[in-house]
Amino acid sequence: MSWTRKQRISVAAVVLLVAATPVLWQVSNVRATYATEEKQTEVVNQPVATRQAPNDYDGDGVADSTDRCPTRPETENGFQDADGCPDVVATTGAS
Repeated sequence: MSWTRKQRISVAAVVLLVAATPVLWQVSNVRATYATEEKQTEVVNQPVATRQAPNDYDGDGVADSTDRCPTRPETENGFQDADGCPDVVATTGAS
C-alpha cells in the first residue's frame, strides 16, 4: 500500500502531536508550580503588622476594662447602660 503525500503528512502530524503532549503538560505543570511557590514566597516575606488588643472588643462603646461582658455588645437590644452587658428590657407592646 502506497501512501500519498497528504496521508504521510497527516500521520506525521498526529505522531508529533502525540509525542509532544507529555512535554507540553510538563511545561505547564512547571509553570504552575513555580507560580505557586512564588506566591508562597511573597506571603512569607511580607512583614506582619503588630496587633494590639482593641479597647472595645464588641464595639458597644464600653471599654473592655469596665465591660462585664466584653464579647457581647451592650446595644444589641437597643438599651444601653454602663455595665457593658445586654439588658432585658420589658416592653409595653405599644409602639
